[in-house]
Amino acid sequence: MTVKSVPTTDRPAPPAPTPLHPPRRYRSKLLILVGVVLSAMCAAGTVAVFRSTSDTIAAVGVAAPVRFGETVTEAALREVEVHPTAGLDPIPWDGRAEIVGKPATSDLVVGNLVTRSQVEGPSLPVVGQQLVGVPFKAGQMPGGTPTTRSPVLLVSTEADSWQPVRATVLRVGAPDASGIRVVDVVVPAADGPRLAAKAAASAVVLIMLPLGAG
Repeated sequence: MTVKSVPTTDRPAPPAPTPLHPPRRYRSKLLILVGVVLSAMCAAGTVAVFRSTSDTIAAVGVAAPVRFGETVTEAALREVEVHPTAGLDPIPWDGRAEIVGKPATSDLVVGNLVTRSQVEGPSLPVVGQQLVGVPFKAGQMPGGTPTTRSPVLLVSTEADSWQPVRATVLRVGAPDASGIRVVDVVVPAADGPRLAAKAAASAVVLIMLPLGAG
């Protein structure tokens, strides 16, 4: 039996492979819009930061301490550059003449700004209080001089039923030739007249209290 072989060249060719194409990426229009908005916001923020660091004003700062009740002097002030901030009420440097010569209604601390409330607040005494000058000689007050706003207790040296009076020091005068020093104190209005009478008779001694006890 004769077998007839088929030439290899007569065999059908295999099908060509199907070309693979990478998947097409579709950009979301929403994402593009979000990117544009974020870019704009970043640019606006950069401009705002630049402006905030460049826009400053000349304001009045404290160069030397001024205690409550003391007069504000030109030497106690200095020019500082500050950024405008909500809630801050600095006094412009060119307006410092408005506060020079006024009593400080709160302590002015070196390095801080001066605000109008520190020189235009209510001055002592207020309604319901009286200001009394009490002279003290050696032995009627401690060796340590009380400072402005110090709480003190005023006690009668006479044998009577007058109760000690709590007071707040406003000013302390320099001693005179005889060593007497006048201390201006703020007391409740009900105690003012009696204290003034005892002060005139040099019948008062001063006891210093811890800060915060007044």
